[in-house]
Amino acid sequence: MKNLKYVLIMFVALTATIACSDDSDDSDVNPIVGTWGLSGAESGFEVSLSATFTANNKGTMVVTISLGGESQTENSSFTWSTSGDQLTIVMDGETEVSTYSISGNKLTLTDDDGTITVLTRE
Repeated sequence: MKNLKYVLIMFVALTATIACSDDSDDSDVNPIVGTWGLSGAESGFEVSLSATFTANNKGTMVVTISLGGESQTENSSFTWSTSGDQLTIVMDGETEVSTYSISGNKLTLTDDDGTITVLTRE
């Protein structure tokens, strides 16, 4: 389960969301704010992830894993911050730092090992 949490943290790091709009100037809103998602399947194993980054540097992640006809969903909360092209996520006392970029509706995250994860704006 510890490895699963690490994978989920990395997916979250790759997750970006639609910028919130209100009556204030949107130029102050970090472009990662919003909800980003990822889903994939391989050999009967399916993963669906949705991560929401809020303007107050908090977030939530919902991960559903399906295998052999059974599904399990886990909800987690995290805090996040950015500095330049670095995204830092703290979840369950663990800190993950990834390089990130946003192009259109795609959030690309690269971890320290070079693993690349691409999330799509929901």
